[in-house]
Amino acid sequence: MIQHIWTLIGKKLNGEASPEELRELEELLQQNGAERYPVQLLEEVWDSRHPAKLNEDLESKWTAFEGKLDLADEEENAEATRITAIEEAESRRKTFRIIKLASWAVAASLILGAVWFLAPRGKVGSSKVNQIITPKNGLSKIQLPDGTKVWLNSGSKLVYDANTYGTEFRKVSLIGEGYFDVVKDPQHAFIVTTPTISIRVLGTEFNLRSYANDVTSEASLVRGRIELTVLKNPEKKIILKASEKLTVFNNEQTAPETPSNHNTLLETDEAPMIALSRIHQAKQDSLPSEALWIDNRLAFDAEDFESIAQKFERRYNVTIVFKNDALKKLRFTGRFQNESVDKALNALRTTAAFHYKTQNNQIEIY
Repeated sequence: MIQHIWTLIGKKLNGEASPEELRELEELLQQNGAERYPVQLLEEVWDSRHPAKLNEDLESKWTAFEGKLDLADEEENAEATRITAIEEAESRRKTFRIIKLASWAVAASLILGAVWFLAPRGKVGSSKVNQIITPKNGLSKIQLPDGTKVWLNSGSKLVYDANTYGTEFRKVSLIGEGYFDVVKDPQHAFIVTTPTISIRVLGTEFNLRSYANDVTSEASLVRGRIELTVLKNPEKKIILKASEKLTVFNNEQTAPETPSNHNTLLETDEAPMIALSRIHQAKQDSLPSEALWIDNRLAFDAEDFESIAQKFERRYNVTIVFKNDALKKLRFTGRFQNESVDKALNALRTTAAFHYKTQNNQIEIY
């Protein structure tokens, strides 16, 4: 019962208690003695915005409350002694002492939690991490505190600290794929970091793809300029201009031959291979092929079958297995919107020789 009362008190302080729970708490306090539960004291701590001043006030108030608990303890022990035998009274005192200590521990935890919650922004322990996760086969659109718009592709996650975002920098981290329309702010650079790439901008529009299991990571710049760093070679900064795309091969051992539309190729002993090319944008499209996914369209230009298969997996929630590694190097150009995975694969088969079979959600390419 006491643990349930403290649970209801915690919900009330957090603003999570329903009207029914608030009524239940009021009734339980009346039945069990409101003086045993320092709700008013805890609300004062919770509402206060000067945690540094709380220590002295809390200590004196808590001491007074502790005295009331001790007095109640003595009264109950005396009553127990008059009603029951000495052995039973002793057992009851021990039980009550354990309950009281548990109540103190819960109350102390609530007070410490309130002090931590109200700590000034910027101090250690004051972070409020926001995570936005897009499920498979889903798309998400969010707006960050500065007005920057972000679209997240299937299976992507964006993380940022709400307390520090915009104080010095506007920092976010991304796993997956995101399209960013960044509000211009010369005083606060926008920085997005993935497991392989870090990008710094002041205000621009770009697409960034960096899934954990993809062969490549890719940054495509629609407008403005971005400063890009490959994390395995952080001393080099690469400046991208509008309509440029940078592809990073995450494992240099598996980097494919450079396609003809990549006009620059960089390679170091320690860093993965880096290919610079132009984004693909048809006249009838408002966005380049690399970002048409935000309109729920799947587009690719002279892209290898292995990379296309990964996009199919995320779009159609299937698993694709190649029984012939040579087929991974086939290149296709295509646009899909409402087609099923079967229609999409059959469309690809009209331009290249391969077969496939489907069992449950697994597709074998051979």
